[in-house]
Amino acid sequence: MIASRSLFVAASLFSRFLFGSSALGEVPPEWRPKVVGGGEARIAVAAPTDERFAHLSWPKAHRAPDGTIVLAYTAGVFHGDHGGGSPAVSLSTDEGRTFTAPHVLREFDRDHDYTQSGNLAIGTADDGALVLLAMAYTGGRGGIVGKAGVGNNIYGWRSTDNGRTWTPTDTSTLGPNKTGSVFGRLVDVPGQGLTALGHYRAPAKPAAGIWLAQSKDQGRTWGEPRQITEADTAEPVLVVTENRWLAFLRGKKGNGRQHVAHSDDAGKTWSTELSELAPPPNYSLAAPFATVNPADPSELLVLTNERSGTKATTPSTITLWRGKVDDRKWTRERVLVEMPKSADNPNKDLGYPWLLHQEGDRWQLYFYYGRSRGECALWVADVAIPAKAP
Repeated sequence: MIASRSLFVAASLFSRFLFGSSALGEVPPEWRPKVVGGGEARIAVAAPTDERFAHLSWPKAHRAPDGTIVLAYTAGVFHGDHGGGSPAVSLSTDEGRTFTAPHVLREFDRDHDYTQSGNLAIGTADDGALVLLAMAYTGGRGGIVGKAGVGNNIYGWRSTDNGRTWTPTDTSTLGPNKTGSVFGRLVDVPGQGLTALGHYRAPAKPAAGIWLAQSKDQGRTWGEPRQITEADTAEPVLVVTENRWLAFLRGKKGNGRQHVAHSDDAGKTWSTELSELAPPPNYSLAAPFATVNPADPSELLVLTNERSGTKATTPSTITLWRGKVDDRKWTRERVLVEMPKSADNPNKDLGYPWLLHQEGDRWQLYFYYGRSRGECALWVADVAIPAKAP
């Protein structure tokens, strides 16, 4: 624990010193993401000038109890195998107009515990503390050398001051090599505790499917994980409603068509089915997103991120769907954001959308967009989503 805290403090001080500068460069107008139907897409967190942490990706947006917007994401050289991605946070106290520079919580690379951090999950415990989980793994390619361990692990933190400072937590039940990855939101379920979902990765056994774990002490420790579906899926997004739990899962094969798992007994047993949430031809889906419509608790708002394939000449997109909790039928409504594609546009890494409600029909849509290696920023788009479908 002393070594972990020392690393946390060192990383905190290092990040505050390192990331005092601004963006590596502006994105030309023709390459900027476009909000369909009007509105603005802008950089929320600029890529740091230091190449070691210039690639920002996989953002999760969460509102702290005092109203602060917390972005949790990965910062590295690139994301994948030995990319050096490390869990980081940025804060906004002005409704997303500005964010603090990246604050790296724990550094991963060839000379640390693992070579890469990937997915994250964030939520608020019933005592008001923010809780963050992040996975880490060592890749199998790239001639890995150094001190990095083999396999994967889950790391955790708590913040009792709305994201300003973070303290490491005990995640020993989740790793090493006991689960794999964690994703999306941590949901506080009355009577059960904070609930996390993730997908298994080898060398954990099982090595595929989705796991669930809960914390009875506000994220300080976690119970034993258990498998809720054997479906070969990843990156689960948990939505808990009054009478049904749902988990949106990206398919790991083919074009990423999503599965939806549901439980009608508060998470004890689950059924999984292939859904209508699928991409057009020559596209593939990235990570899922879903949330309850604040104006209608019986309805879910769902996002899909259609990544343009090598044969496609049209933009990558983020699309809004709607569906009822009861029948789990999903209807495509409209494209919210387009990300241009052209031969001269180097910004080919993108997506992982996350919605944050403001008020009424006003929402913020967070995603990442930039180069596959190096410079990649976190973006936010102001979008209007009516309470009822048009």
